[in-house]
Amino acid sequence: MALRLFQKKDKTINFTITDEAIRFVELRQSSPIVVEKFGERELPEGIIVRGDLVKIDELQDILDNVVDEWKLKNRNIRFTIPDRFVAIKEEKVDRDLTLDEIKNFFFMQIGSTIHLPFDEPVFDVVVTGYEEKKQTVLLVAAPEQVVEEYVGLFEQSRLKPMAADIAPLAVYRLFHAGGQTDENAHEMLVHLKQNVMTLSIFHQHQLKFMKPVFIEKSEDVLELEEAGDLADALSEMEKVISFYENSVHGGQVKISRVLFTGYHTQRPFVEQFIKQSLDIPVGTDEEISMDTKQNQPLPPAFYAAAGLALKDG
Repeated sequence: MALRLFQKKDKTINFTITDEAIRFVELRQSSPIVVEKFGERELPEGIIVRGDLVKIDELQDILDNVVDEWKLKNRNIRFTIPDRFVAIKEEKVDRDLTLDEIKNFFFMQIGSTIHLPFDEPVFDVVVTGYEEKKQTVLLVAAPEQVVEEYVGLFEQSRLKPMAADIAPLAVYRLFHAGGQTDENAHEMLVHLKQNVMTLSIFHQHQLKFMKPVFIEKSEDVLELEEAGDLADALSEMEKVISFYENSVHGGQVKISRVLFTGYHTQRPFVEQFIKQSLDIPVGTDEEISMDTKQNQPLPPAFYAAAGLALKDG
């Protein structure tokens, strides 16, 4: 089944549901970005675990309550699929194929010549480039069962899911809207949340790689040797950079810039590590201009939802 990951709708509410919270954003305008309203409800530990809806009845009750409280009933919504469940692949197909024909091609080939880490996916495709006889296509897929669980959750709360998206694309839109991206560079987006750091690489404004790295602990740390799981995640960052530069591109390219956003308690430590240990220029979300209608800055925890809203822009 094909999922409309990149559909555009007006006045749509934008949701993210993570292990720790339900959040939404609605934009008043996209240029410059002004947030009409936003909201957050923290979740008790164990209701969602690494994106899995473990206690779905309790989550349903909480979502029902906040939809009433935020007066969002019967609104169209977009939502992000948890990073853990997302798979991306870049493929080349004949240049003369239409978008519908490309989708049909992938529908037939997934599971035979195109392999994903799960069965029965929903997917979308985006044409990212052209050659003389071929076109390059990005396949974005997720398990159908997972997506249907989230869709059912929203529908039960009398919301109308219209499109799904992935957080790296949503956050990248914010940096791009703020003029912080470079089409010719190979850029790593680091999205640091309370229990996961997602590493994504973009080139020519297209997603080329993504990997979530889970962080189980968040104690205060001052040195890398004390950082525990956070140190493991930072080590994984170095491995991802090496893999992309050397294994994927044979040493012919370099990650020349990091785009950094996040709301982990150890955010300053991670940012310092990137700047000092990796010796790569860092652009942060602090350079993004995004205010609410009350002229207050939007907290970084809402940036993925705000990036979803830019699909209208």
